[in-house]
Amino acid sequence: MAGGQDLFDAIVMADDRFHGQGYQEGYEEGSSLGIIEGRQHGTLHGAKIGSEVGCYQGFAFAWRGLLRSHATGKDRTVLFRTTKHHGTAK
Repeated sequence: MAGGQDLFDAIVMADDRFHGQGYQEGYEEGSSLGIIEGRQHGTLHGAKIGSEVGCYQGFAFAWRGLLRSHATGKDRTVLFRTTKHHGTAK
């Protein structure tokens, strides 16, 4: 009877063992893929945000240059219209 009980225990425990091994393998693979996917997502969205910030920086530098050089009203009007148009073009 002890041999039959050991065989039954081995079968029941095999299910637990395989479940644990499968979970561990899946967790490791998911972690690895998650890092790769997260890096790709961050790169894509970081580039979009960087482009947007660069555009605003360009407008800020242009305004600063115009204000420092005492540009004429016409120059400021053209830049203002361009800035306003850019903000509504999204």
